[in-house]
Amino acid sequence: ERISQTAYEHGADRVLRKNGSSSIDRLVNDVTTVSSRNGVAQTQQDVSDHEPGLKDIERAVNEAPVGLSLCDPDLPDYPLVYVNGAWERHTGYSSEEVLGRNPRFLQGPETDPEVVDTLSTAIEDEEPITVEIRNYRKDGTPFWNELTVAPVYDGDDVAHYVGFQNDVTARKSAERLAQERAEDIAAERQALDRVLGRVNGLLSEISRILVEGTDAESVCRLVCEEIADEPGYLGGWIGDVSSGTGMLELTATSGIHVEEDTTLPLEDAPLAVQRACESEEVRGCSVGSCSDGPLTPERVDARRLLVVPITYGRHRYGLLGIYSSEADALDRRERKVCESVGKMIANGLHSVETTRMLTTDRVVELCVEIDDGSATLSQIADAIDGPIEHLGTTQLNDDGGNFYFESATPDPDFEAVEALEFVRSIQAVSESETECTFAVTASRSPPLSQVAEHGGVVAEAIAKSGHTRLTIEVPPERDVRSMLDALRAEYENVMLRSRVERESRDRSLTDFASAVDDRLTERQRSALKTAALNGYFEWPRPVDGDEIAERMGITRQTFHQHLRAAERELAEAYVDP
Repeated sequence: ERISQTAYEHGADRVLRKNGSSSIDRLVNDVTTVSSRNGVAQTQQDVSDHEPGLKDIERAVNEAPVGLSLCDPDLPDYPLVYVNGAWERHTGYSSEEVLGRNPRFLQGPETDPEVVDTLSTAIEDEEPITVEIRNYRKDGTPFWNELTVAPVYDGDDVAHYVGFQNDVTARKSAERLAQERAEDIAAERQALDRVLGRVNGLLSEISRILVEGTDAESVCRLVCEEIADEPGYLGGWIGDVSSGTGMLELTATSGIHVEEDTTLPLEDAPLAVQRACESEEVRGCSVGSCSDGPLTPERVDARRLLVVPITYGRHRYGLLGIYSSEADALDRRERKVCESVGKMIANGLHSVETTRMLTTDRVVELCVEIDDGSATLSQIADAIDGPIEHLGTTQLNDDGGNFYFESATPDPDFEAVEALEFVRSIQAVSESETECTFAVTASRSPPLSQVAEHGGVVAEAIAKSGHTRLTIEVPPERDVRSMLDALRAEYENVMLRSRVERESRDRSLTDFASAVDDRLTERQRSALKTAALNGYFEWPRPVDGDEIAERMGITRQTFHQHLRAAERELAEAYVDP
């Protein structure tokens, strides 16, 4: 045992114990096995006494998993004289049905004639050949047959042609699927490259136009011109449906045979325009799929039309029509990009309107009253049990915001306000014997957001139970009907009490505020406004930085960073305007 253990430790594969004459035979066998495993050729065995007989060979051929057939070239038309079981299973024919017939009956409508000619030529030249041929089973089902045909000689003459048949339908299907997927991927990549190549420059130029634009008319005109200059696009237009007349009015066009200031009934516009108006979603149509009219692709020698709503929040500034000279343009990929272009234009037009509102010499002042107890301000006033005045808003968006109010109601019931379903939290900012200031974080905004989305500024908002009065300022050229329509869609009994055009008040203060606003980032603006509305600059301070940071959803350090940056910009604007 010790010797065996030592041998194994030194790398031995086997240890043979001496056991009489049989040890020699075992030694030969073991050496042969180990040598074979280590790459040394095995000793060839004598199998002369184990050669298969004819019945063994016949049984092996009959039961082989590969289809096998024999054709006799000495008979007319080289008929089949033998097929095995696998051949019968592959084709669905029995041997009784096929013997004596040329196997061409397996061919059908999708059999490639060139493959048949290649096969016939090889047989005539007595050469072996392998082809993949489309054959048909007895029930008419097609299958792919990997067929190998070779001559079998008897001396110098061909005695038979042997055929080996393998059903490779599954492999061919997998290859075809892989090829189709590769082609689809290549086509998708080409389409994406085309889209990116087309829209990258367009997005860059439109961004520049929106940044540099100072009035809505020039922005719309330049956007249309940029679209017309882009390869693959023929031209475009911007217009909207008048709330007064219901007519589609074009305000800018380029690259098409349609003039600006064109007006037409909405029902005469392509169906894509009508559907975009109704759904506020991107719609398109192609040549032949649009009803006849001045804006159809056919009328402007285009192949496709895409209509993109230009919307900011719930306010629609208009519709953008884009024409393509290529049939494969403006597909689903470009629709997504064009949808983003529409939002970019809407944001740009809103910015132009806001700047115009802050810098205009004249404004239109609207007095709007809402007699609807479901209005947000009215519900808060009802819970307070007294009138409230809106002081300001921070972080206003579609999901609500932080709203600051003043009330002369002594000891207001904040718990009643917090119980309102849209109120997330309420916080007292300052209190005295005669009035209090409080902040409400709400999930639903008052009418302020609708007004802002339509280019207006709420100069004053006062509410009591069941009644809200808004004083709104808009630029003189602004069509206020869409704003009123938006309010009426949200609330009952919305009334325009007065409309007065006047000089803008506090001109110098407005200029200063506009200059400061241009310097501040959104975070800096929010930090400064939140601090002021919470009395942070009073002494003693009613709140500290931690409380304000918590209301803004940021850390104390981040709040102070934004506030200090805003204070610096404010001081610089005052000292060096």
